Amino acid sequence: MKSKTAVPLLVVSMIVALIAGIVLDGWAGGTGDSAVSGGTSAAANTEQLDQDVFVKDKVVDVKITIDPDDFQSMLDNASAEEFKSATVEYNGIQLDNVGVRTKGNLSLRSVVSMPDSDRYSFKLSFDEYISNQTLLGLAKINLNNNYSDATYMREFLTYELAESMGLPTPKYSYVNVYVNGELKGFYLAVEQIGDSYLERNFGNTYGALYKGIMGNGSDLLYKGDSESDYPGLSRKSAKSNDDVLIDMIKELNDGTDYESVLNVEDALGYIALNAVTTNTDSYIGSNKQNYYLYEDDGVFSILPWDYNMAFGGLGSSSTLMIDEPTDGALSERPLVDKLLKVDAYKTRYHEIIDKMLSSYLKDDVFQARVKQLSELISAHVKADPTAFYTYDQYEQGIQQLLSFTSVRVANVAEQLDGTIASAGNGSGNGGGMRGGGMGRGGRNNVAANGQVDAAAAGQGNAEAGQNGQAMQQGGDFGGFGGGMGAPPDGFDRGGGGFPGGGMGGGPGGFGEATAAVNQGSSSEALTTGGLLIVLMLACLFVVYFRRKH
Repeated sequence: MKSKTAVPLLVVSMIVALIAGIVLDGWAGGTGDSAVSGGTSAAANTEQLDQDVFVKDKVVDVKITIDPDDFQSMLDNASAEEFKSATVEYNGIQLDNVGVRTKGNLSLRSVVSMPDSDRYSFKLSFDEYISNQTLLGLAKINLNNNYSDATYMREFLTYELAESMGLPTPKYSYVNVYVNGELKGFYLAVEQIGDSYLERNFGNTYGALYKGIMGNGSDLLYKGDSESDYPGLSRKSAKSNDDVLIDMIKELNDGTDYESVLNVEDALGYIALNAVTTNTDSYIGSNKQNYYLYEDDGVFSILPWDYNMAFGGLGSSSTLMIDEPTDGALSERPLVDKLLKVDAYKTRYHEIIDKMLSSYLKDDVFQARVKQLSELISAHVKADPTAFYTYDQYEQGIQQLLSFTSVRVANVAEQLDGTIASAGNGSGNGGGMRGGGMGRGGRNNVAANGQVDAAAAGQGNAEAGQNGQAMQQGGDFGGFGGGMGAPPDGFDRGGGGFPGGGMGGGPGGFGEATAAVNQGSSSEALTTGGLLIVLMLACLFVVYFRRKH
């Protein structure tokens, strides 16, 4: 072959080989169904997730293998929340080059301040270093350390309650976490709200996603016409989808057509969930945080998140008013204030609460579920080497949980039937973080956070928890009634919902998505365009080379 033709032919051959390799790699990555593939859809694989990842009837192992120096650096600089690479074996499924970091807000700061604990919550990011790597469609999982919860149950039970109500709930289950072969602790695994969650609950991932954090704007009061006016709403999606967030906030504050911008049914369920469980570490509390907003074609849903402080965990009273459940003036929480001023919505809200009381939170049902969970986790709690609490405090905490819930359910029932007031003068219920902060001191420090209303619960003699959370004394552990094989059925909301028509359904009513647009489509288009440009440049090079020779 003559030299003047050999060079351009060689260049073209190399480019063609490169293009073929990229295309074939894309096909392989897009059709596989293994744990490390990006092609497994969580929406189409819910049953497999329940069987292999978020297993409810047993505790699975999460084994993290990481360079010891990297792990020590992570612990020494926990506040930085910096990812380190590790191999993770999750219930027997192994993935390499997984991102692992510490996570949290109050819990992270609290553990940092403890001289004798490094029990941090962790985030596993399966696609941090390998694009599109997932665990059966999941990109990220949180390993929560059960901070400020001697029962290890508050978050699990509240998510299960939310699930029974038909709310779009992230998946969750108990796990034992090992690091380099050593048991690190007994944790609660919670799915990160992201693409797999969104596709499973909404049939798409192209909507705008925000997280409510401490900061201006998380109360959803109107602050201005720019997204930057709402630093308390942290955008988690790539795009804001124009002005949909501002449109929603304006309509909520100044309009009346709430259903044009809000999934009102889910919003009422979200408010009910937090009000009944007195979870003031949420939108209704003083920090106005721990929730997500997802926009689906201009309509926002509020998504439940972070419930380790539910069931009185922040010291909230068992007499919290259901129609005025806010810490601070009701008018400062327009999601609650505006919706509950609509008679049809308030009626529906009370129906949702009544269903909660007569099903999942019914005394015998709830006690049976707590008994079942205690039988599942007690041995793991006892073996937990980094526990914030002693096993005795775990048992006492369960008694406190049962007593608080029983008293709370009775109180809410009286509010519903009008025996006692369900609202006040609009000033709200007052602060929930009573009793000397939130137990930030080290172990065995005495603080009053987390106390049940002792008079209402019929309990006294608060006992200091190891992590600053006071525990109430209880009776003998046991006597919860018969076992329960599964959460209660029959909590479906049904169609219709509101008197006179209105809005029904909820997340289950979106039907099958036929127009879902995902990030993969965009990346494929960019890849194709880039390859075409490379090919055109190669052709120009060949023409130029021939003219020169």
